[in-house]
Amino acid sequence: MNSWRHKAFNRTVLFACLLAFALTGSPQDRSFDYFGLAGPGNKIELFAPGIVSMKDLKEFSLAISPNGDEVFFSQGKDWPETRIMHLRKIRGRWTTPKVAEFSTDCYASEPAFSPDGKYLYFSSGKGMKDIKNYSIWRVTKTADSWGDARKVIDIEDPTIWEFHPTVTRDSLYFCRWDSDHNTGSIYRSRYSGDTYSTPERVPLFNAQSSDTNPFVDPDGKYLIVTSKPTSDASEYDVYLLRKKEKASWSDPVRFEDVLNTKPGGDSYDVSPDGRFLFIYRDNDVYWTETRGIMNVKSKNHLPH
Repeated sequence: MNSWRHKAFNRTVLFACLLAFALTGSPQDRSFDYFGLAGPGNKIELFAPGIVSMKDLKEFSLAISPNGDEVFFSQGKDWPETRIMHLRKIRGRWTTPKVAEFSTDCYASEPAFSPDGKYLYFSSGKGMKDIKNYSIWRVTKTADSWGDARKVIDIEDPTIWEFHPTVTRDSLYFCRWDSDHNTGSIYRSRYSGDTYSTPERVPLFNAQSSDTNPFVDPDGKYLIVTSKPTSDASEYDVYLLRKKEKASWSDPVRFEDVLNTKPGGDSYDVSPDGRFLFIYRDNDVYWTETRGIMNVKSKNHLPH
């Protein structure tokens, strides 16, 4: 049995402590307007029905700009045949969702803002007549719109999909999915301006784990990831890891039963003000307050 499994199994972990520590320093004092909605408290509720969450469509991967005046999200019948939808707040009022300009001619999904709001990353098969795989793209904020899309990560292997970007102040994280073996790994590319380093695999569990759908906070303090930590695990689950010294990650802590109400793995994002956790399941977007999660004691341990 690996040492991290021993540690996780033998201790009672307060998820509250980890997430509270991870969120320290988040810009929670900002006043964000979530379409005029009252917060969900510690309940898990459907987010923005009729605006974001629509009947008969799949919505996921909500991206809110750091100053709260733009929202992007993925929508479609099923992934990967989805588009990225866009809303703006103009003179105090939100526009009606429409397909983002850079997504009108292609399938695309999983938008993610850079921490400074200057760039929006997304995954897409842009330029392909038929979808063979996805790569990571980026658009740059202009005075009143977004510029042309530029591909920033592409392994150029038709069996490998690269998707679900998440961005810190110095790095781009994403999932690299091997379609031949149905396994995923999290990769990291450091960036400076328009220069991106060769992506390197982020070791989280072990060589047999399958990891996907990462979310890393802007300061790189914590990682939320959907994983099968062992090759014989039957389902994906969602885990929280905290950054330690020397660029390593803490032992994984599995999310609580209050969130994992159904088998299988969901993916999560945290709002830029640090107040809300967005949950993607059942083809819709749900949300709950992060402080509600902090009050729940962990009952789930890692498989052993």
